[in-house]
Amino acid sequence: MIPENMDVERYLEYIGNIPIYQSPTVFGLHPNAEIQYSTNSAKSLWLNMIEMQTSDGAQAGGVNREEFISQIATDLLEKIPLQFDLYNIRKGYDVPSPTQIVLLQEIERVNILIIRMLTSLKDLKRALLGEIGMSQELDVLSTQLFNGLLPAMWAARAPQTQKQLVSWMEHF
Repeated sequence: MIPENMDVERYLEYIGNIPIYQSPTVFGLHPNAEIQYSTNSAKSLWLNMIEMQTSDGAQAGGVNREEFISQIATDLLEKIPLQFDLYNIRKGYDVPSPTQIVLLQEIERVNILIIRMLTSLKDLKRALLGEIGMSQELDVLSTQLFNGLLPAMWAARAPQTQKQLVSWMEHF
């Protein structure tokens, strides 16, 4: 309720007495909205902290950033499956059903993702060796690999997920 006919000091006092915390139901939201808000805030804070971390562990006897990223890229290159032979798979269907058409479209999308993963990892390894220039796209890829995040350039071509890099690769 908004009070009427008060002077400025009483309005300020009234505003000061309004509780800072409001239940989600006050705004017509489900009580679980607070849980979701807290979860999203914690994830956002954690991701921001990861992005701000320093990456120079070589001085303490650890592996430096470039070596670490190169090792991750090598490991990922070994785990990426071969492309599907879409031509021969299509030949197997005389008149494909709607379900088979969807399957063929998904196979094509997976092949595009595999090609993107292979080319980006190979380019990143070459950039880390100095054979080609490090583009902003490759720099973002290296940072995301270093932080264990699913690279955005891959996520754009993959089904939507909340998984991090390791669990996503196991699923992929």
